[in-house]
Amino acid sequence: MREARKILEKDRIRNCNVLNFIEDYGAENLFIEGSSVMVKGRSDHLWTYISSESEEELKILMQNLTPEDQHFAIIEDWMMPILFHNRRIIWTLSCMKLYFPDDRELPENEIRISELSPLDSQLIYQSSNYQEFTSVEYILERMKKGIGLGIYEKEKPAAWILTHDDGAMGFLHVMPDYRRNGYAFQLTVAMIRRLREEGKVPFVHIEEENEKSMNLSLNAGFVKDRRIHWVKIEKNRRE
Repeated sequence: MREARKILEKDRIRNCNVLNFIEDYGAENLFIEGSSVMVKGRSDHLWTYISSESEEELKILMQNLTPEDQHFAIIEDWMMPILFHNRRIIWTLSCMKLYFPDDRELPENEIRISELSPLDSQLIYQSSNYQEFTSVEYILERMKKGIGLGIYEKEKPAAWILTHDDGAMGFLHVMPDYRRNGYAFQLTVAMIRRLREEGKVPFVHIEEENEKSMNLSLNAGFVKDRRIHWVKIEKNRRE
């Protein structure tokens, strides 16, 4: 594990996802080839993370894949045709990864930000546009292991944000009655500050067609990094 961390920490922006995942969930299996690393770990599913800049090293690491490896996280564009050639893909979620630079200043929060309560997990799930990829159990787990922040009105959650199993900022949502009050920006600023306090890279994943979220992140000071993908393939099925 120490050798893998040493390799991954050489590029904290590129590898912040897998470094955070290892910290919270550990690794069931870990493989190193040159400067490339493959990590298999379990949160809501058994996920495979791969950090590599070499096609040759990636192909060698692929020899460690088994039919049980169905879920892949943070796969870069160039890896897709290599990893999933002759594989049956069930779904793909593609996003742009953006990060908040260390030298960028943050404004002070203008309203009260509170810790989310586990009692809010059902509402958070019901309000999500990504129910296919999440669950109430996952949300509860992220409240316990990660960071969950909210803005409350009349003792009820009006807006919220959490971190995912790889440390990415996500689940940002404002209830309809409280939109256009700047709550999304306030929560984004608060989460960046918390992540910085923990010595972590603040980053987000946004679907490129989601102009509203993309503009919010860019206006807040995030910088585009690269396009990444989550992929689920059929178990033990090939063309």
